[in-house]
Amino acid sequence: MIGTHASINGIFVPVQDAHVPVDDMAFAYGFGVYESLRVRKGMARHIAKHLDRLFQSAAYIGLVHSFTQKNITAWVHALTEKNNIEAANLKILLIGNTPEPQLYMFLVAPKYVEKKEYRNGVKTVTVNYERYMPQAKSLNMLPSMMAFQKAKEANAFDALLINKQGNIVEGTRTNFFAMQGNTIMSPPLNEILDGITRRHVLACAKEHGYTLTEAPIPLDDISSYDGAFLTNTSSKIVPIKQIDDVVFDDISASIHDLRGYFNEYTENFLYTQE
Repeated sequence: MIGTHASINGIFVPVQDAHVPVDDMAFAYGFGVYESLRVRKGMARHIAKHLDRLFQSAAYIGLVHSFTQKNITAWVHALTEKNNIEAANLKILLIGNTPEPQLYMFLVAPKYVEKKEYRNGVKTVTVNYERYMPQAKSLNMLPSMMAFQKAKEANAFDALLINKQGNIVEGTRTNFFAMQGNTIMSPPLNEILDGITRRHVLACAKEHGYTLTEAPIPLDDISSYDGAFLTNTSSKIVPIKQIDDVVFDDISASIHDLRGYFNEYTENFLYTQE
C-alpha cells in the first residue's frame, strides 16, 4: 500500500492498521471480488464502470451485500482526497464475510511499462488454463498467480491462458488481441473478462476506422497475424513481440498508430470526472 490511509466500509484506517482478520474464512477461501481503478491527477477514473462490474462480479458468485454504488463512489473520492496522491491504482476488495460483507479500499503504486517495451513489444508465454466464471473478477486467483510466476521466471511480461480448444483467451491480468491489417481480433466476450480499458480501446479504435472481430484465436495460428497486443488498467496498450517461440518481425504500424490514438483518446476522454 501507499499513502497514509486505507478505507474499510467507508471508514478511514491508517495503512499500518489496515488488516484482514486471520479467521476471515471468506477471504481465506477467496469468496470475494475486486476492482482496480486508475488514479491520475489525484482523481479515480471511470468509477461507475468499475462499480458496475464489481457488483456484476458479486452477483455472478452469489455474494450478497448491502453496499450501494452511491456510497462506494463517495468513499472512493474521500480516499483519494485523504491521501492526496497524483498517480496510483485504487484497489477495491468486496469480501463476503459472515455475518456481514466487508469492503476494503487502498492505494498501490501503478506499474509502468518501459518506453522501449512500448516501442519494441514484450515477451509472453502460454499456460494451459481457463478461468472459472471468466466474467467475474473474483479472488479465485491461484492458477493465474502460478501462470504469472511462470511468466516472471521466463522474464516475460505476462502469461497468456490457453483454453481446452487450444485458443488464446486472455492474460493473467490483461486482455489479449491479435491484429490483421486494421482488423482487431478479440476472443469471444463470454470467454474473457470484459476489461474497462478493453472497452475504451475498442471505442477509440472504432472512431479511427478499425474493425473488431470476435472469434476464437488458435495459438497454432498466431504466426499468421500481423501482430498482437495486450491491454490493462495500468499499461493501456502493450504491443507483443513474442509468444512462446513465435516472434513477430516487428510491431505493426496499425498497433503503433492505435497506441497513439488511444493516448490522445485518454487525454480527451478518460480523464474526465465521473
